[in-house]
Amino acid sequence: MKRLSSRERLLAVARYQRADHIPLLLHPFGWQPWWRARPCGNQVEMAEAFLEFGLDAWLGVGPPMTFHPDVKTRQRTERRAENPWPCMVKEYDTPAGVFRQEVFLTDDWSDPHWPQHRESPPAVALLDDYNVPRYRRCPIRDEADLEKLRYLYRPVGDAEVPAFRRKVEATAAEARRLGVLLRGEASAGTDAAVWLCGVQGLLEMAIDRPELLAALLDIIHRREKRSVELLVDTPVELITRRGYYEGTTFWSPAMYRRFFLPRLKELTELAHQGGKLVGYTMSIGYMPLLGELAEAGYDVHFLLDPLRSGGQVEDLAKVKAAWNGRIAILGAINQPVTLDKGSEQDVREEVYHSVRTLGPDGLGLSPVEAVHNFTPRRSLEVMIEAWKQVRQ
Repeated sequence: MKRLSSRERLLAVARYQRADHIPLLLHPFGWQPWWRARPCGNQVEMAEAFLEFGLDAWLGVGPPMTFHPDVKTRQRTERRAENPWPCMVKEYDTPAGVFRQEVFLTDDWSDPHWPQHRESPPAVALLDDYNVPRYRRCPIRDEADLEKLRYLYRPVGDAEVPAFRRKVEATAAEARRLGVLLRGEASAGTDAAVWLCGVQGLLEMAIDRPELLAALLDIIHRREKRSVELLVDTPVELITRRGYYEGTTFWSPAMYRRFFLPRLKELTELAHQGGKLVGYTMSIGYMPLLGELAEAGYDVHFLLDPLRSGGQVEDLAKVKAAWNGRIAILGAINQPVTLDKGSEQDVREEVYHSVRTLGPDGLGLSPVEAVHNFTPRRSLEVMIEAWKQVRQ
């Protein structure tokens, strides 16, 4: 079989067709390639580094996140004797009232392992994983807060579309030059709800006030639909949606079917009508949902973890049987247990097992969730060596 470009290889995997070999993607988070003398400053330079090392790559682009033009923001810091940390209070003046975030400025707010939070003085973002365990007060508690949120988490406005299209065209030109896939990022999905309510708050909302959760998800979904509509009219080839916090680690299968599956199906159908492939990210908690995820109809499951949160090995043969010919997989290499703490033999065996069980068609390897600056270099080297042995 002739050698394919990285773009052609990933498209073959996404379409469940035979590729020249199983691809390997790295998902960097604050990590830099050791084989480059100078750090990569953007995703194009990172893709160039991956390709020159014989790995696969893609470029991503997503619609902008902008507030309603009438929104004004301000931030202050409060100190109280009963709390060990100061609290950052971010207020958003909206036409429906003041939307407020209260986040403790903990000692680890600026951390070398977390590539965000470089601002000085520190600034609170509307959507941020770091906010959740540091909330003094979650910003969404009732319907009034949702009315304010509509001015913040909103669909892309018509005035913002021309600049977005120019950005997509520029990124698409780079993707063509490099021979890599162009991926569109539709929205944060339920991850955004977790960032705004906290895990406990959102689960309590689902049990005690399901109508409030449904209204919040509708606000998020409205932006997602608009984003997909914009992306289908661009050179993007794969549209992805986050679902990190939608697995059964957090929700029961019944809750998934009620709150998340219908919205995911609608987005998938909308993208397919526009001729685009669809990817969905859920690393853990997917096993009890194999049937529901197949029913959703998307094409690629991104960052599927071969281990459960407790470190036990998932039944990948069951995954292959349920999704064979229907949902391709990008992932299947565990980062926090196998790459960070495992032996060289552990790394090799996981690569071999994932390829043997999930491959060869419909499979691309990628460390889950990401490659960090603390991920041992030797583990990555062993992973790449093992991949080269079995990728055919």
